[in-house]
Amino acid sequence: MQIVNLAPELYPLWNSACLEMDEAWFWHTAEWLEYTLHYRIDLQPQSCSFLVTSENRVLAVCPLILETIVETKVIPGHRVREFAYGGGPGPAPALANGLSERVRKAVLGAIRDELDARAHRLGVGRASFRASPPALASWRAGPPPPHPLMRLGFLDISLATQLIDLSRSEGDLLDRMRKGHRCDVKRSQQLLQTEAYDATNITPEIFDRYRRLHHRAAGRVTRSPATFEMMERWIKNGVAVLFVTRRDGGTVGCALVSIYKDGAYYSSGCEDPDCGNLPVGHALQWAAMRWMKTHGIVRYEIGIQPYGMQPHSLFSEKELNISLFKRGFGGTTVTLWVGEKFYSCDYYRAVTRERIEKFASEAFASHAAAAV
Repeated sequence: MQIVNLAPELYPLWNSACLEMDEAWFWHTAEWLEYTLHYRIDLQPQSCSFLVTSENRVLAVCPLILETIVETKVIPGHRVREFAYGGGPGPAPALANGLSERVRKAVLGAIRDELDARAHRLGVGRASFRASPPALASWRAGPPPPHPLMRLGFLDISLATQLIDLSRSEGDLLDRMRKGHRCDVKRSQQLLQTEAYDATNITPEIFDRYRRLHHRAAGRVTRSPATFEMMERWIKNGVAVLFVTRRDGGTVGCALVSIYKDGAYYSSGCEDPDCGNLPVGHALQWAAMRWMKTHGIVRYEIGIQPYGMQPHSLFSEKELNISLFKRGFGGTTVTLWVGEKFYSCDYYRAVTRERIEKFASEAFASHAAAAV
């Protein structure tokens, strides 16, 4: 086996391999890698991605972004380097289909050794990866799989996420929604108009509506112009769809859904802050589900489901409410495998200490408030 560093001239090979791997999804592709390099420029991202090959066959792809946290509260006055994706976990390495258990074990061993070597050489304090629920490999029926990152020596910091099975009929999808969501979907069809824009009909003017509404809803510019240019290119290349909801001719909501193979992910959404009484989110999600059904998409990840606080994942009241809203569209809550590996004893101690202090403070504060 050989370790081959990913370079731009190898993007076609990398993307072709991803298309053939059931474990790979859009987050593994070169397009998403490039997006990540422009998403959080304050983290000084650099690609350290590599392939594992043997006799001209790609056995695995390992997306790997090196990020530098210049100002960290964990260890004040110290820069910290991590293998991450925009400050969060990156997609776990994806292996080729049809490998025997012996070969899979050998490939995973090669990936583990290469990750460890690069971490030590680059002074990385922590690496974090996550599974890809929209990928076919995450959807197969059978016994619950073990944590896919444990063989790489990672600690378990898993979460939960919501997946919707779009192979069901429209009537069944509606029946599985929360009653209030069902009513709001029906109400939205009377009050709002939603259209889908894909590679066949997207225009610069339509996409600019999404960009401007995104800025307005956030109250500021949250991302670089390059990231929006990439998202528009995704639509033109058939790996994203933009849904736009209108009221009396004005744009009141947008949702961008990533599409890859037969899976989808709710990537971005924004609503007019002056239209809070309208079921804009319901209109967008129902239009997206109906469009995806007619275009052969069968798996739709709609978003993280934090039921409560964990030491490794503290969520705000707003985030809990958003997850509750998303869960109202039905589907199944599944494990989102997430793992982390520390390469610095001091950093591990500092991160663990900070987590314990934050968790204890917020968890007991909420208990105290509930008791009053």
